[in-house]
Amino acid sequence: MAAKNQKFCKDNMAHFWSKNFWPPSSPDLNPLDFFWWGAIESKTNRTPHLNLDSLKATIIKEWDNYPEKHIINTCKRFRPPRSRREGQWRPY
Repeated sequence: MAAKNQKFCKDNMAHFWSKNFWPPSSPDLNPLDFFWWGAIESKTNRTPHLNLDSLKATIIKEWDNYPEKHIINTCKRFRPPRSRREGQWRPY
């Protein structure tokens, strides 16, 4: 499925970046992975968990209680850089 999606994007998007072009684990490209997990982890690790179900329940509880505005603001700050001259996406 991933190969099919990559081909579709390459064939239909003028400024498509292949998977080989994106830096792996870049916090700029994965704002929720880096921001959100750090914020949630600090809350879920306050008390030890005796089993996986306890940890999962705490993660879900913290997600449900996390202020939606913080998530929205984090996503809004994610803007890939553009070249001022061309107005096109530019590589890192």
